Amino acid sequence: MYVEPKRVEDDLEGQVGREDPSRRRIDVTDMDADSLRRYVNERIDTDHVSLEHRGSHTYLLVER
Repeated sequence: MYVEPKRVEDDLEGQVGREDPSRRRIDVTDMDADSLRRYVNERIDTDHVSLEHRGSHTYLLVER
């Protein structure tokens, strides 16, 4: 099963003005590992990615 990830603003905790324009967060909480790997390979144009956990959510961080 493939779940489309949700795009998220960098100011997740109300930190307006502190977002980093060189990074993008994508909510991948509902994706399994194979779907996430396929998404990164097909849609992300860089290998500079990492995962971040915030509370009950998991975000894919994309470095530009």
